[in-house]
Amino acid sequence: MGRTLSEDRRSRVVGAVEGGLSRRAVAERFGVGVATAIRWVRVFHTTGATRAKPKGGDQRSRRIEAYRAAILGAVEAKVDITLVELAGMLRREHGAHFTPSTIWRFLDRHAMTLQKTAHASEQDRPDVAAKRRAWFNAQPDLDPERLVFIGETGASTKKARLRGRARRGQRCRAPVPHGHWKTTTFTGALRLSGMTAPMVLDGPMNRVAFAAYIDQVLVPTLRSGDIVIMDNLPAHKGQHTRAAIEATGATLRYLPPYSPDLRGSASKPNENAFAKLKAVLRKAAARSLDDLRIVIGTALPQFSPAECANLFTAARCEPG
Repeated sequence: MGRTLSEDRRSRVVGAVEGGLSRRAVAERFGVGVATAIRWVRVFHTTGATRAKPKGGDQRSRRIEAYRAAILGAVEAKVDITLVELAGMLRREHGAHFTPSTIWRFLDRHAMTLQKTAHASEQDRPDVAAKRRAWFNAQPDLDPERLVFIGETGASTKKARLRGRARRGQRCRAPVPHGHWKTTTFTGALRLSGMTAPMVLDGPMNRVAFAAYIDQVLVPTLRSGDIVIMDNLPAHKGQHTRAAIEATGATLRYLPPYSPDLRGSASKPNENAFAKLKAVLRKAAARSLDDLRIVIGTALPQFSPAECANLFTAARCEPG
């Protein structure tokens, strides 16, 4: 790579001073400041280099700030717009040319992160939206001490952590089971006091298995005045489920459709509870059903009242 005009002049200034001319005389000859000539010579004596150090930081992104309103407006109007599309918009509408990497740095500076966008279009149906809104508005009237959130999550003997650390340039390798494995379903009832009524089912949940869970596991833990909340799933429906719960003096409420995405809130504290449970299972990496059950049993005490209170608060079911 050839020298730039500035680098060539810098080299000639240093050469002239080294040849015997004073720094003032050299500055006048080459049209630079005396202080600049002195600094260039001092750097040469220190480092032996006449080339300037590369500039640090992002020197190209400052120009894009003039188009801040246009870029952020385009992102707000179309949240899934790509960097290439943004570059095309700036070129067509403003005559400004920026690379996608420059636009990415701009968005990063303005805390615009790439996130998942997809959601079920049925959420926008008037009847679905009304049910979701009614549930959200009714939440403050529910006594958190009485809430019992029922949920299920899959547990498998092939769970393992999928990321690790290794030296740069070397592959990170750890054994992960493939082929045949056993899948189980964990069902639990989350209260402010902890994870209650746990059951591990060998296989997927269905209506018969759920009815057995209600009768044999959940009902013995219910008290009069409890509010049992569960997803509106086929396996959860049926007169038997409602009758068994209401016979204890508790009430049954079904969540509205798409409740995990209600106004950006989890709306179900057991969603985050099950995420924590899965993290424990990945760490333990149980490889048999017996070991899996043991791990689940030892993980349940981690859902302390303080932890459950945090889960309820995150789901906007705050304790009073």
